Amino acid sequence: MDGYTKKQLFLDQLKWMAIYLGIASVVMILLPFPVDLGIALTAFLFLSMYRRKLLLRKLGIESRSSKGSSIDIKNIKSFFKSISFKASHSTDYGHAQIKYYCMRCGNEHREISCPKCGSKMKRIG
Repeated sequence: MDGYTKKQLFLDQLKWMAIYLGIASVVMILLPFPVDLGIALTAFLFLSMYRRKLLLRKLGIESRSSKGSSIDIKNIKSFFKSISFKASHSTDYGHAQIKYYCMRCGNEHREISCPKCGSKMKRIG
């Protein structure tokens, strides 16, 4: 999933939307009302589970165990740790921190009023 660009993501979503709409159209045309709704919902449920399985396989976090569990929790935790933000002094939730400067004395601070001179006027720099 490293080279998965926005265009590929868009085309993949369009492909699955066409599959969902195609299945719904065929089921709605061929079967009477109460039956077609149940079959369409069941088909959507199974297709969603299949898509989840494909995505987990693409991300490499599906375990190949013979038991009923198809997901390894340790791999999922490591995946989310790898994409989570790194807390450091230069970033704030993955974004660069805004630097505030006092307009009176030029001191850099992040408080409401300047700790050096007490002025509440500040500029972003």
